[in-house]
Amino acid sequence: MKKLLASALALALTSMAWSKETGNQAFDALDKNHDGFLSKQEVAGEKELVKRFAKFDANHDGRLDVNEFIKANQDNDARVLADSAITAKVKAALLAEKGVPSTSVSVETYESRVLLSGFVDSAAVKEQAGKVAGGVAGVKRVQNNLVVK
Repeated sequence: MKKLLASALALALTSMAWSKETGNQAFDALDKNHDGFLSKQEVAGEKELVKRFAKFDANHDGRLDVNEFIKANQDNDARVLADSAITAKVKAALLAEKGVPSTSVSVETYESRVLLSGFVDSAAVKEQAGKVAGGVAGVKRVQNNLVVK
């Protein structure tokens, strides 16, 4: 029994030595070949990580280590937070604007670009909503997809 336990322990330690798990579950789940790095192929399904790959590949070796991965994710988290703040500011500005039915206007933000959608009663209201959104601090561009009914 002791030999069996010793063999099992040795096998477990050997496999742990070959596997380069980092303790970061998200990283380890993407690291399909368990080499302790993420290749472009391994992150291909992660749109935001693909966009940030080159920027955060600090040593330009064509792969991300766990620290580079964490920095890329922190950058994306900051983007999401900034976009959420812009969305809230645009919604508040539309709510404060007389003549704009703010409950009929949907606001989405991605990389500081605002998308307005929904239905309004006139072209003038559509234009007004676009101007209000464009006047909010941090907005880079407004795509006004409001439909006049």
